[in-house]
Amino acid sequence: MPADHQADARRRHFLYQDGVVVSSVVRALDSLGLLEAGPGQGCGLPETGYLGVVRRCLAGVGWFDGDAGPATWTPSGRAALRHRAPLVEAGRLLTRFAGGADARRSPWDDETSAAFSAAVGRLEEWHAGTERDEVVGACLEGALLVPVMLSLRAGEDIDRLPVDAERFLALLGWVDAEGRWTPKGRAFREFEDHFGLAASYLPLLARLEELLRGELVVSPGDDAWHCERTLQVQTGSAARHRYFADADPIFREMFAYGRPPAFIADMGCGDGSWLVHLHSLLGDSVRYVGIDADQVALDAARQKLRAAGVPDPLLLLGDVASPQDLRDRLAEHGLSIEDGLHIRSFADHGRVFRGGSPSEVPATASGAYVAPDGTPLSAASVEADLVAHLERWKPYIGKHGMVLVEAHSVPAHVASQHLGTLHAAAFDAYRGLTHQYPVEYSTFMTCCRRAGLTASSHLERRYPATRPFVAVSVNRFVCAQPNPLEVIQAAAGTGREPVTTRRASDWSPEPGSDLDDGRGLHELLYFDGDLSQPRRWSAGATGVVVREVMAAINARAERARRGEVIRVLDYGAGTGLASIELAKVCIAQDLPERLAGLGIGFELHLVDLPTGWFAQGYELLKDVPWARFHSLRGEGGEFRGLLDVMGGDHVDVVMANMVFHLLREGPMRHAAASIADVLAPGGNLVFNAPDLGPATRNSVLFHDPNRLLRKYWLQALDAADPADCPEPLREAVARARSTGRADAQKRADRRILPTPQSIEGVVEALEPFMTGTSFGQTFELLAEENLATALVPSNQAEYLSEITDRATREEVIRFIMRECVFPELSKGPAGTGLGYNIEWKFGVFERRQ
Repeated sequence: MPADHQADARRRHFLYQDGVVVSSVVRALDSLGLLEAGPGQGCGLPETGYLGVVRRCLAGVGWFDGDAGPATWTPSGRAALRHRAPLVEAGRLLTRFAGGADARRSPWDDETSAAFSAAVGRLEEWHAGTERDEVVGACLEGALLVPVMLSLRAGEDIDRLPVDAERFLALLGWVDAEGRWTPKGRAFREFEDHFGLAASYLPLLARLEELLRGELVVSPGDDAWHCERTLQVQTGSAARHRYFADADPIFREMFAYGRPPAFIADMGCGDGSWLVHLHSLLGDSVRYVGIDADQVALDAARQKLRAAGVPDPLLLLGDVASPQDLRDRLAEHGLSIEDGLHIRSFADHGRVFRGGSPSEVPATASGAYVAPDGTPLSAASVEADLVAHLERWKPYIGKHGMVLVEAHSVPAHVASQHLGTLHAAAFDAYRGLTHQYPVEYSTFMTCCRRAGLTASSHLERRYPATRPFVAVSVNRFVCAQPNPLEVIQAAAGTGREPVTTRRASDWSPEPGSDLDDGRGLHELLYFDGDLSQPRRWSAGATGVVVREVMAAINARAERARRGEVIRVLDYGAGTGLASIELAKVCIAQDLPERLAGLGIGFELHLVDLPTGWFAQGYELLKDVPWARFHSLRGEGGEFRGLLDVMGGDHVDVVMANMVFHLLREGPMRHAAASIADVLAPGGNLVFNAPDLGPATRNSVLFHDPNRLLRKYWLQALDAADPADCPEPLREAVARARSTGRADAQKRADRRILPTPQSIEGVVEALEPFMTGTSFGQTFELLAEENLATALVPSNQAEYLSEITDRATREEVIRFIMRECVFPELSKGPAGTGLGYNIEWKFGVFERRQ
C-alpha cells in the first residue's frame, strides 16, 4: 500500500473519530437551545461533570475556549457553526444507528435510507463549496462512514448496501466508477475495525441531552446501556495489536535473563488477544490467565484462546480496582498472586473511582472528570485516586512487576494543534462520559512514582515519539528501592560477581571535595536524589542508550571465551547517570551471575574531567565492583587520549550520554578519533544529545530556554534606563559588574553554545572511523525541571556571571524563566502544557574492522 495512502487513512481515521463525537455534541446543544451560547458557565444547565466533558471535547478541536471568561466559541468554532444545519443533521443521522446491531443491519429501513441519502446530498454540497473546514468535513463524513464501514466489516459486499453508500464512497475517492475499491479506499478499509469504537458508544451519544440536563447518570458495571459491549470487545483489540508487539522486548528480557513468573495475568483481557499473542511468543512455558469485569469479554476470550491452542487458560471475573479480590480468586485455583506477572492494556484509567488523599498530589491533570454521582471531579481527586489504586497493587507485584499499556489524555489546547495525529477529542469524551479517568503521561508517571513504583526506562515505548504529547505508553513497573545499587554491592565477594579483572581506577576526588554542584545536577536527574526514580526528561533518552549498550554487551557475551573481559566506557560520565541506569539493567538481566558462570570479566569505566559532577558520580558508584574511574586530564593538565586512559586496553562499547552537544567542531573531531582509537574493531558507540540541531517544528533544543534566559537578561542589562526594568531585574542590573562584559560572554558561551552544533556535524566527525545511523526522538522537559537546570550552581555562575551575588542571580533566573521564557515557549508548537518537547538526537555506530 502506498505510504501516502496509509498516512492519509490514518489521519482521516483519527479525524472521523473526533467528528462522530463533535457532531453528536452539536446536535445535543442544538436540541437544548444552546448552540449559539455554547456550553459555558451560566448556560442554564446544571454544572455536572458531563458538561465539563462536552466543553473539553469542543476545546480539543479548537472550537471552544473553556478557559475564557466567559467561556465562548473560538473564531474557528464560530466559523464551523456557519455549517450548523448539516452538522446537526449529521448528529441526528447517528442516532438512527444507536440501537445496536439490528439498527445497522442492511438493508436499512426506508426512513433511515432516506436520511442517509439526504446526508450524502448535503456532503456533496459541502464538497462543492469553497469554504472547507477539516473538522466540519470529518463530522459530515464520519456520520456516514460509521454505518457503512460496520456493514462492510460484518462481511457485507458493497453491492448489498444502499446505492447511496456507493455514491458516498465514490465522493471520497474510495471506489471507482465501476464500484471497485481504489488504492485509497483499500487503505481506509484497513481501519474498518476501528470504527467499531465510535459505533459502540452511539447509545451514549444519543442520550447526551439527558446527561447534560442531569436527568441521567452513567453507572459503569450496570446493564451497560451506554455502550454496545459486544461490538466494543470485538473491535477493541484491533487498535491494540501494535502495542502488544512493541511490548515483546519486556517479556523476552524476563524470560531470557530473569526469573520467569508462574503465570501471566491479563487484567481487562477483553477478547484475549494479548494472551494469544504472548502464547505465540512464549509458548507453553507459562500459564495464561485472563480477567475481565464483563462476561461477554470472557466468552470471547475463551473462544479465541481455544482456537489458538492455548493450554488450560484460566478465565476469571475481576475488577482492576480490586487486586485483593483477584488474590482470593487465584488462590481458589492454587495460584499465588505474587507469583504472576500482571499485565493490562487501557484498563487502569477505567477503574471505579474510590478516592484518595488529594493533598499529596500535584493536580496537574487537565482532563474533565465525572464522579460516580455525575458531579465534577477535580484533577487532585483523580490523581489521588490513581495513586491509591496503584498502591493497592503494589503488595502483589514485588517479584515480577507489572506491564501497563495505558492511554493518556492530552491538554485540549495541545490536541487542537495536532488534529489528525490523535483522536483526543473523541477519546476524552468517550472516557469522560463513562466515568473513566485518563491523565497526561507526565501526570501518570508522577502518580506511579508517588505510589512507590518505578519504570524500566530502557523498555519504555511512547506513542507518538516525536510530538509534544504522549497518547499511549508501554512500561514495565517494579517496586522502587531506595538504592538499587546495593544489590550489586551486596554481591561482592559472594562468587556471584564477574571474575576479578586487573584494571583499577586511577582517579578519585580529592578529600573534602565540594559536592554541592554535583548534588545539584544529581537531583536534576533523580527525584530527591533517589536512584530508583530518574526524572523522565532524561530517563527515557538514557534508556534508549542503555538498551543499545545492553544489546551489544549480550552479543559480545555470546562470542566471548573464558578469561576474556567485556569492557564498557562511559565517556563524559558526569554524575554517573548512564552508568547507574546501565547497572540497574545489568541486575535485571542477571548479568553478573551469567558472566561469572561463563568465566568472563566485566568492567565499566567512567571517564571525565575532574569536576564536582564527576566527584558526585564517584560517590554514587565507588562501591560497585565493576566500576573504574579515570580522569581525562593528565598530571600536567593536558588532555589524555582514551587509549592512554585505558592503559592500552580496548573496549567493546563506548556510551556518550548527553555529551556531544557540548563539543564544538574541532573538539568533536578529536573526540571521534579518540573514541575510535579505544574501540575494538567491531565495537560500538552509542550516544544521545539533547542540544544538537536541528529541532523539529514541534520541538526545541534542550538549551533553547536557557538561551532565551540569557537573551532577556542581556536586554535588561542593555536597557537605556534600568529603572524601567521590573524587579528584581532593576536591582540586578544596578549591581551587575560594569567591566568584563566580553569575558562574561565567553564564559556563557563555553557553558552553553550560543549556536548549537548539528547532528550532521557529529556524524561527519565519526564517519572516517565508523558506520552507523542517527535518529531523533522527543521527550518532555517540565518547566520546573528547566528551572532547576538553570539553577545548578556551576551553570548559573558561568551563564550569568555578570551577577556575582548568588541569591540575586537565582532571583533573576526564576523571574525571567517564569515571566518570560515559560510563557513564550509554552504557547508555541513545542508546548506540552507543563513544559516543552525537547528534541534528542541518538546514534548507534560500529567501529570499522
